[in-house]
Amino acid sequence: MAEKKTLLELKGITKSFGSFKANDNIDLNVFNGEIHALLGENGAGKSTLMNILFGIYKADKGKIYISGKEVKIQSPKDALSYGIGMVHQHFMLVEKFSALENIYLLGDEKPLTFTHRKKIETRLNALKEKYGIEVDLNSPVEQLSIGMQQKIEILKLLYTGAEVLILDEPTAILIPQECDILFEIISNLAKEGKGIIFISHKLDEVLSISNRITVLSKGKVTGRIATKDADKNAIIKMMVGEEISIPEIKKTSNNNTNQIPILRADEVEAKDERGIQTLNGVSLSIYPSEIVGIASVEGNGQEELAEVMAGVRKAAKGNMFINNKQVSTRAAKDFIDNGIEYVPADRNYVGSVPDFPLYENWILRNRNPSKKRMLLDYITIKQQTGKAMEDYDVRARGAEERTANLSGGNLQKFIMARALSKNPKALICSYPTRGLDIKATWFIREKVLEAKSSGVGILLISGDFEELFALSDRIVVMYRGKIVGEVLPEDSSVREVGSMMMGVNSHEDA
Repeated sequence: MAEKKTLLELKGITKSFGSFKANDNIDLNVFNGEIHALLGENGAGKSTLMNILFGIYKADKGKIYISGKEVKIQSPKDALSYGIGMVHQHFMLVEKFSALENIYLLGDEKPLTFTHRKKIETRLNALKEKYGIEVDLNSPVEQLSIGMQQKIEILKLLYTGAEVLILDEPTAILIPQECDILFEIISNLAKEGKGIIFISHKLDEVLSISNRITVLSKGKVTGRIATKDADKNAIIKMMVGEEISIPEIKKTSNNNTNQIPILRADEVEAKDERGIQTLNGVSLSIYPSEIVGIASVEGNGQEELAEVMAGVRKAAKGNMFINNKQVSTRAAKDFIDNGIEYVPADRNYVGSVPDFPLYENWILRNRNPSKKRMLLDYITIKQQTGKAMEDYDVRARGAEERTANLSGGNLQKFIMARALSKNPKALICSYPTRGLDIKATWFIREKVLEAKSSGVGILLISGDFEELFALSDRIVVMYRGKIVGEVLPEDSSVREVGSMMMGVNSHEDA
């Protein structure tokens, strides 16, 4: 690697939103050829800091230096001109356009003539070869995999001349094979002298790929450490401010012999909001005291499956059974009355009503809330809400707090408390820990295991392989709306499941 030099330096960055100080006098530097991990719980200030660096927000105080020279970044265009690029969690691509056409949009030259197109293509092919980025330049983005779309985002930044690349949770929606490819690309970028800011909640990958780690908590830097000197416990202590041992997940065995499934789907088909059929003849049973994990790349029908099995989406074909009794999917009442509870993927708009106070959200999906003389008994409902908040450590000012004001972790704990308060027979959990910090994630996983131990049958949809393998009794793999395989976690591997998620039968290929 070339001689170490500072590509980027932030000094005393401070940013407040009203009385809330999101960033408090933060210093950060990034060297050439370095992968610098930026960690912290939700609300720690990571996103605010990166949005300041990328010109989306403007700091109240502090300075930014590029290669030792102070710069003023007022917009993303300024950031790109100074060689700073950001790959957001939600990609900034026009789906109908090809990679080449998306990259053309970054420039000022108009129109896209044949000569201009060939010029862009030649430069992109050179970048692909230099950094080991294999990507289809000419197919519409909507036809490409998530991993391929992410590579287009990286290629876009390299095309603009980015020297510092911010990768925000880049592996959150990738399967293991795509993660391997991404890490190889990141390593190639570092070898060529680029500086990488790597934001992730996954400590294993941080420890495997980064050179240095900076930890934020409550808007302040609470730790800096060379990765070679770090371990999970040290990082967690910096993040949460106390010594916390990583909990051991203990799964209890279950035996479905001679049991009746609580919930059963038989050749179920369903359409999404666009009217496109995404679920294609799925049969699946959930038994008492078991966790069935669903592994699938997003958009392969798993969300529609969860909604049909929770009674909130009508099946286009097929049948649903609760305790071997057929129920209609036209309305949720039969599912609710038979103890089928739902923790949806969208906690903000499906799992809750943002403008409602917590006590009103508490009685959602409840056909028999507390009443007094035929009217809702709000005194009792508020007491129930307060008790649940205490039991599940939901941090808010009280039951009157608007749901919109809760952090993601606190809102998810509230939704889980509401679902489990009804003593369900089955629980449909869709991405229950997505976007949560470490402590909230551990808490939710513990509650899922406690529910299983009490006899609840659980359908767990998750993009976190560690979670799926740690919690599930069996893992069902979906591809293009169909079940393509089922494995026992103890007899399988992440890579095998990842291959099946891409439509590859690893047993046949082995």
